[in-house]
Amino acid sequence: MNQTLSDYKDKVRGCLVGGAVGDALGYQIEFEIGIKPKQVTRFKNNKGIISDDTQMALFTANALLWRETRLAIRGIALAPPEAICLGYFDWLRTQEKTDKHTPICWIEKIPELNVIREPGRTCLTALEERTKDDNGTLNFSRLINDSKGSGAVMRVAPIGLYIIPKEAGKIAGYSANITHGHPLAILSAFVMAKIIAYIVSENTKIETAVLRSIKDMMDWEPDYYENNRCHKLRWDTEKSELKEILERAIKLAKENIEDTNAISQLGQGWVSEEALAIATYSTIKHQDSFEDAVVSAVNHDGDSDTTGALAGNIIGAKLGYNKIPDYYKNNIEIKDVMLELADDMVNGVPIDKNGDVSDATWLSKYWHL
Repeated sequence: MNQTLSDYKDKVRGCLVGGAVGDALGYQIEFEIGIKPKQVTRFKNNKGIISDDTQMALFTANALLWRETRLAIRGIALAPPEAICLGYFDWLRTQEKTDKHTPICWIEKIPELNVIREPGRTCLTALEERTKDDNGTLNFSRLINDSKGSGAVMRVAPIGLYIIPKEAGKIAGYSANITHGHPLAILSAFVMAKIIAYIVSENTKIETAVLRSIKDMMDWEPDYYENNRCHKLRWDTEKSELKEILERAIKLAKENIEDTNAISQLGQGWVSEEALAIATYSTIKHQDSFEDAVVSAVNHDGDSDTTGALAGNIIGAKLGYNKIPDYYKNNIEIKDVMLELADDMVNGVPIDKNGDVSDATWLSKYWHL
C-alpha cells in the first residue's frame, strides 16, 4: 500500500462520512419526480438527516468489529456474513422494537439509529424471516426472495474498508444475500465492496477500481449457486448485464453530456445494478470534487439517497475525509459516531503485550456474547 497510515485513516473516514452525506442529500428528494440539475446541493435547514442506508452501513461496520474482537479473545468466531446478519438483527430491533436475540452492536443505543427512516420493505421482511428460521446462520440454499433492490448494495462499503480486496467482494455478496436473493443484487454488492477495497487499500483510481472489480466479478463463482435458485447460465447472464451497465456508465462519464441526461440512461437506482452504475458515473465524471460527485448522484428521479450514499462512499474513499467540504462535515448527524467506527476499523483490535484484549473502552463496545 503506497500511502501512510494517516492517508489510510483519511480514506476510511471519508468513505463512511461521505456515504452519509450523499445519503442525507438524496434522502430529501428520494420520492420526488421532475428533479432538476443541481436542485439539491445543501441540507434542508442545514441538518443532514441520514436514512436507513447509512444506518445499515454502520451496523455492518459494528458487526465486523464485534466479530474481530471475538476472534481475538476466543480464537473462534462466526463467518463475517453471519456476524453481519446478527448486526442486521440489531438494526431490525431499532426499527420494530423487538427483542428476539441478544444485541451485539453498541450503536443500537444511538438515538438517531433508533428512528424509522424509510427502511426498505425487502430488508425488513427478509430479516424477519431470518430471525425465525436461520437464527443468524445463513442458509444460502434457502431462497429468501428474488429481489435485486438497491437495499442489497447500499450497506456494504464497510466490508471493503475492513476486509482485504481478495475477500471483500465474496463476503459482500454473501452479506447481500441475507436480504436479497437475485444474482444482480449479490453481484452488485460484490463489485461495490471490491471498488472500495481497491481504492482504500491500494490507492487506485476510481475507474481502475471499477474495471478491476468487474473482472473479478466475472471470474467469481459463488459457492452456492448450484442446486439453488438458479443455474450457472443465469449467473453468467446477470454478470454480463452488470458488466454492460457499468461499462456504459464509464463511457457516459467521458462524454460531454449533462448529468441528469446521462443518469436517465442508466435507470433510477431502485435496483442494485442501476444504483451502482449511477454512482460509478457520477464519481468518475467528477472524480476531483466530492461535492460535484454527490450532487450529480442525487439529483435525478429515483432512489436518490442510495445513489448518493454509494457515490459518497466511493468519492469519499478516494479523496478522503479532509477533502469533504466543511459544510457537509459540520452539518451531518452522528458524525462523531461514524468517525469512531472508522478509527476503530483503522486501528483494529487493541492487543496488549501479553496477547490479550484489555482496553476497557474497546471491550465495552465490542465484547458481547
